[in-house]
Amino acid sequence: MNIQTQLEQVFGFKSLKPFQQEVIDSMLMDDDILVISPTGSGKSLCFQLPALLQEGMTIVLSPLRSLIYDQVEALKSKGVNCDLLNGDLKVKDRARVYGELSKKIPEIKLLYSTPESVICNDDTMTLIKNLHKNGLLARFVLDEAHCISTWGHDFRPNYLKVRNIRNEYPGVPIIALTATATNKIEADMKDILNLQNPKIFKRSFLRENLNITIEDRNKDTIKTISCLLHNRYENQSAIIYAHSRKECEKLSKSLKELGIKADFFHAGLSAKKRNEVQSGWLVNDIQVICATIAFGMGIDKADVRVVFHYNLPKSIEGYYQEIGRAGRDGEPADCILYYSYQDKIVYEKMHLCEMKNNNSNPFYKQKKIDNIKYQIEKLYDMIGFIENNRDCRHILLCNYFCEKRKEKLGFCEDRCDSCRNMRQLQLTDYTELCKSIIETIMTKKDVNKTKVKKILMGSKTEKNSADYKDYGKFRREKGVNIDRVMIHLIIKKYIKENLIKTHNGFWMEKLELYKKSQKILNGEKTIKI
Repeated sequence: MNIQTQLEQVFGFKSLKPFQQEVIDSMLMDDDILVISPTGSGKSLCFQLPALLQEGMTIVLSPLRSLIYDQVEALKSKGVNCDLLNGDLKVKDRARVYGELSKKIPEIKLLYSTPESVICNDDTMTLIKNLHKNGLLARFVLDEAHCISTWGHDFRPNYLKVRNIRNEYPGVPIIALTATATNKIEADMKDILNLQNPKIFKRSFLRENLNITIEDRNKDTIKTISCLLHNRYENQSAIIYAHSRKECEKLSKSLKELGIKADFFHAGLSAKKRNEVQSGWLVNDIQVICATIAFGMGIDKADVRVVFHYNLPKSIEGYYQEIGRAGRDGEPADCILYYSYQDKIVYEKMHLCEMKNNNSNPFYKQKKIDNIKYQIEKLYDMIGFIENNRDCRHILLCNYFCEKRKEKLGFCEDRCDSCRNMRQLQLTDYTELCKSIIETIMTKKDVNKTKVKKILMGSKTEKNSADYKDYGKFRREKGVNIDRVMIHLIIKKYIKENLIKTHNGFWMEKLELYKKSQKILNGEKTIKI
């Protein structure tokens, strides 16, 4: 069958998207390829279709077993001869796959696997090397390739094992695919995989059908979500992302009590349970999945109408990947993030504990420390994105991924909260408040945000601070948001927020000043928010 026949009869499409055609043409020329394209843009078809057209087997390496199962089942339902290898495979099923790989000309066109099951398994390696020797190894495909980079939001150490592919299988093309990659991650992927003069294909990160909203999280947020699911999104598919397994289970329980068909999904569930939950959601027996980031990569449900974030995403890359689960059918969909700065403190504590418990050899220990520091910077980037209500959120996302756009606020025609609220947006000069915050930190050592706020508001619990010249200065100021201003100063690196663990095991916040804070005191810098 030719390419058009395969496209129509197997995949049910009449034509390819222009970028898909370009990628496939390059793939049929056996080029090394790097594809950076948003979730739902059709990256998988770019290697699935050529695999059916060419001789030999395409080996697809993926980071998640659930992702592998989904892709294989979807292809089998289309009549594609494919299979999988992973650690969960039963003995008889593994023997069946090995038997197929041992044939003179295997019938399997696409073999999905985890890196461990291919690169680290001697039996599998022997069979694949025989395929290579006989000219029957068409290409390696690395899906979710950002996971190979230590700078990626979802770095997976086991993925680094694929760096040996180029040496072990010379001449075999390598295809790397991801939905999220900054310039730094892109360079890392090319270097680690040793891509040879790769053809690079990038699509715009602009998702025009998504409506992005950021709201403050409060004690009634669960009820708010429940009301939305009962009314605006009645009988429509939804995802709620949370930062921990415990939080997912708690959210699911609360929503069930409020009459929502909900369930939870995280890496702590058995494979059987994960498949049950996912299958129930895919056929709409479950309306909403409460999930950690373990639920996401490769999930292909076109009609997700809303993605909620109950907790702060750890990075813009992760956030973009997760909102990409909404509106894959091209129809309008909502992305609602409930923000609490306290999540940032929780994440930082986790990172610092991880750094302290890092007992590997000196080289890897330093790499780990560098990576943790990088992840903390990513966290600050995410908060900066949230706190910025003066720029279109869609443009902010594009610019973050090095797709430089110059459109102004109002560009997205009310498809983000910043553009919707632009008419009410009035910048306020908080320079005097910033000076008072900075001077309080200079004068009174070992203070946190709460302490500074109490001093400036003239709290009775801070009577011994009454001798400070700015004690109670903002007591009568209406509408002043000292917390927000301090967060702004932290994000813009005028103030440094340190987390220190005390001798009795408690964590304490301590504010310090960066040198550039002096510019505010000297009148060289004004702060408008």
